[in-house]
Amino acid sequence: MDTSSVPAQFEEIMNHLHLGAFRIIPGFKGRFVFVNPTFCEMTGYASSEIPKIKVTDIFTDKRNFRAIERAVDKSGRVTGEEVRLSTKIGKTILCTTSMVAVRDSRKKVKYIDAVIEDLTEQKMTQQQLKESKELFEIVFNNSAVGITVTDRDNRIVAWNPFAEKMLQMGKRELFNKPVQELYPPAEWENVRALHIYRRGMFSDVTTKIIRHDGTELDVNLSLSVLKDAQGQVIGSIGIMKDITEERKTHGVLMQAKLAAEEANTAKSMFLANMSHEVRTPMNTIMGMVDLTLDTELTKEQRENLTTVKDAADILLSLLNDILDLSRVEAGKIQLENIEFNTLNIVKSVCKGLSVLAQNKKLELCWDVTPDVPEILLGDPVRIRQILVNLINNAIKFTFRGKITVGAKVNSVGEDKSELQFFVSDQGIGIAKEKLENIFEVFTQADASTTRRFGGTGLGLAISKKLVEMMGGRMWVESEEFKGSTFFFTARFDNRKDQGAPAAIEEPSEVEAAPHVPQSGEEGVKELSILLAEDNVVNQKMAQRMLEKRGWKVMAANNGQEVLDLLSKGKFDLILMDAQMPLLDGFAATKMIREKEAGTSEHIPIIALTARAMTADKKKCLDSGMDGHVSKPIDRQKLYEAIENFFRKGNPNDQKSD
Repeated sequence: MDTSSVPAQFEEIMNHLHLGAFRIIPGFKGRFVFVNPTFCEMTGYASSEIPKIKVTDIFTDKRNFRAIERAVDKSGRVTGEEVRLSTKIGKTILCTTSMVAVRDSRKKVKYIDAVIEDLTEQKMTQQQLKESKELFEIVFNNSAVGITVTDRDNRIVAWNPFAEKMLQMGKRELFNKPVQELYPPAEWENVRALHIYRRGMFSDVTTKIIRHDGTELDVNLSLSVLKDAQGQVIGSIGIMKDITEERKTHGVLMQAKLAAEEANTAKSMFLANMSHEVRTPMNTIMGMVDLTLDTELTKEQRENLTTVKDAADILLSLLNDILDLSRVEAGKIQLENIEFNTLNIVKSVCKGLSVLAQNKKLELCWDVTPDVPEILLGDPVRIRQILVNLINNAIKFTFRGKITVGAKVNSVGEDKSELQFFVSDQGIGIAKEKLENIFEVFTQADASTTRRFGGTGLGLAISKKLVEMMGGRMWVESEEFKGSTFFFTARFDNRKDQGAPAAIEEPSEVEAAPHVPQSGEEGVKELSILLAEDNVVNQKMAQRMLEKRGWKVMAANNGQEVLDLLSKGKFDLILMDAQMPLLDGFAATKMIREKEAGTSEHIPIIALTARAMTADKKKCLDSGMDGHVSKPIDRQKLYEAIENFFRKGNPNDQKSD
């Protein structure tokens, strides 16, 4: 490029200018005389390529460029004219240019010098600002929240239509209105205490605002400070969401929740009281029947009393089922996570129920596959309960053939194993249309089943819920008159310590009671027992049961009499009723333990109570009692619970159940 016509000083300045600069020869075939590096960057041409192109190859709007040239020729200069450049790759750039004429001695324009600035980013920014402004206006004007803008003096200077609707105010009421007048005085003080100007913003503030008619609205408020370019506070913007209905709904829901909780508490109290009130006379009935069966009776008398005892056992079983179902539904049952042996559980349950099966000439057998882990962690009592329910049903509805109980592995992982249990019978079966309903509460296959076989249908419902608590499911496959197979799965933790004992014996609740040493046998001594019982009939019955064991018994009618008798003499053990007049068993136990504190004395105290729910047992143990035996009294369990404290090697503070 020929730059001889460009002064060196001028060229030096132009080369370091951040704007594009060029010198051209005007005219239709005008050429570039000089361009600076910035201009080359803008157009994409190398400086060596510039001499080969015409000015109009870059300034593509020839008409516009000729007009600018004429203006320069006429006035000597133009400023801030918009032009479009075409780059080497064909991209169009919007620019602004200022040009000045360089004339010869005859005043004719010889060159035109110009600077040019790329407006692309500026125009883009302006467009974005325009779009942002339009978007803001759309959001501002159409938001379903009230928006107010205040100046530095906390006066409202702008607001959106929803704010007018929310506040029931128009321009006259809102313009220049002190924002504090929107709030009740106490709420305004709370807002001021947030120190918004210092913090910059605050969101999710629950407060109240006052409408034009004086009524108040609950709102969720968010505030942000507005600052100018120098960082000076010029006002704030507030966003208010009406939550009045939400608060009302929340209040209704809270009331409903409280009512439900109160109802659930009342239900639990009712069930606990019902359990106590039913168990108390049941204790008398079953206890007296047991004691009478120990006497000389005619064959007819013994049969009659045995029938009464069987009926009482059924009634007690029903009561336990109802309480179990209630505890499951209320989430009151907590599963244990202790070691158990699956094979031992299945064997012991089957052995215990084999007598019932044999009475109907049924074969009861079991099949546990060898791959079932020997030891797992779970709740063996609940597994046993489910199996007993299913096997009892199988025995009830089967008249000939075989019942098979089994377990196999579904999956074994690093931490957990899933087992599948089944109880299969060759009984009356279940019609296909009835299969989905048999796990519902108080549901059996049909009314005739209830009349013929008895029962309430609670067993399967309870079992299904227990299975679900163990992470499993329960289902049945059956065909009418061809038998049924009940399945259930359950997930258990794997034992971490593989070196633990290989087997854990699981005594069955349905097997015959274990042998308990009689009075005078090794490990059991003559006992002096203090019996606390306010019901006279139950008191006499329990006293006779204990005396049949050869033990001496002193009776007390309430907790205060217990304390009085303890102050006069010594006893080996106390059987403590929980619910008694004047001073109940919990308070009496607490006073006994306080008196023993700091001494080596500790008299065993066993709760003997109709309060049989899990929470009741826990309350007894937490109060300082050592064991818990529920009414109606199972004599063998009572004897064993007492003698556990006096066997050789058993500490007196052993907790029994």
